[in-house]
Amino acid sequence: MNKKLLSLLTASLLAAASTAAQGVTVFSNENANLDVIGRLKLTLNNNQKDPDHRLAGIARLGVEGKTKVNDYVSVFGHVLYEMAAQDVVDNDERFHIYTGWAGFDFNDFGQLSFGHMEDAYYKVSEVTDIFVDMGTAGATYQGLTDNDYGGRKDGVALYTVEAAGFKLAASYQFRHASKNVNYGVGVTGGYELTIGDSALGILAGYGHTEGLRTAAGAGLSAEDNLYYGEDKNEWGISLYYGEMGAPGIYAAAMYNWGKLDKTYVASGVEAVLSYTTPGADWNFSLGYEYLNNSSKRKSELRFGSRHANISNVWTGNITYNLTSNFQIFTEAEHHASTIFNEGHENLFEIGLIYNF
Repeated sequence: MNKKLLSLLTASLLAAASTAAQGVTVFSNENANLDVIGRLKLTLNNNQKDPDHRLAGIARLGVEGKTKVNDYVSVFGHVLYEMAAQDVVDNDERFHIYTGWAGFDFNDFGQLSFGHMEDAYYKVSEVTDIFVDMGTAGATYQGLTDNDYGGRKDGVALYTVEAAGFKLAASYQFRHASKNVNYGVGVTGGYELTIGDSALGILAGYGHTEGLRTAAGAGLSAEDNLYYGEDKNEWGISLYYGEMGAPGIYAAAMYNWGKLDKTYVASGVEAVLSYTTPGADWNFSLGYEYLNNSSKRKSELRFGSRHANISNVWTGNITYNLTSNFQIFTEAEHHASTIFNEGHENLFEIGLIYNF
């Protein structure tokens, strides 16, 4: 790295540490910018995901930048790493890449990016993914197969464009052998119109993942091996009103249907309602999620029934913005169905978040 740039980066980081900075801009002019980004989060919880640590901390640190090539094209890059503040057995869990991509910005003609990120189909469930750690964070999208096909993925090429209220996203996932994925494709389209000062939008999408036809995964249970490497197809539709975090009401709902070959079919709904006070000091959010398994012959071993209520969850969140980049929050979940949370009917956490 250039010594001048390195010294500037160091000075900027020290300045950010000594002041409540909104971000760290390392370099900026009319043609380029480079920023340091990150988050510090500390939570006190009864979450069964980490029973050894009731007081848990997570830090994220990364950089992102953009450079103008000409009047029509810019290039950009982003990488964000996540680190656990507590000791863990698996080092991959303690320090890993959270998101990372590089690509091209074609101004009004959209953006093309490549890297580790959500695919195009995630755009459908993104409108209900409003909670910090709990709730309707795409469970009807990810929880359908419980096999790492969902969420952030490696080797994704994503194209997005918005024009005259229309939205389009298309993605391709390249082969990812460690997740037993041969390839994946996704597409989401929609339209947003303005009603007064608020937005009203609709999105619809389809996703397909082809699994690798390999032997059962080493170390997987007999239940997990039932669907290891199977193809997955799903489609969804969502509606949203308002802007999450902006003063006023935000509401969104999603329906999702998915099929994992030779294993099971599931469908579900997610709905969220949120209110942010004038001045954006307080936010109150409530969410509901329902996911039901339909008859497929091998699902009886996995869920104990050919027709299983996989997820039936209520979630609540209260957030207070002490400053624009420091939040105090609390979240709670009530599970009427406990298949995915190992018998824990009620989850709770209180936490602090500092973003820069």
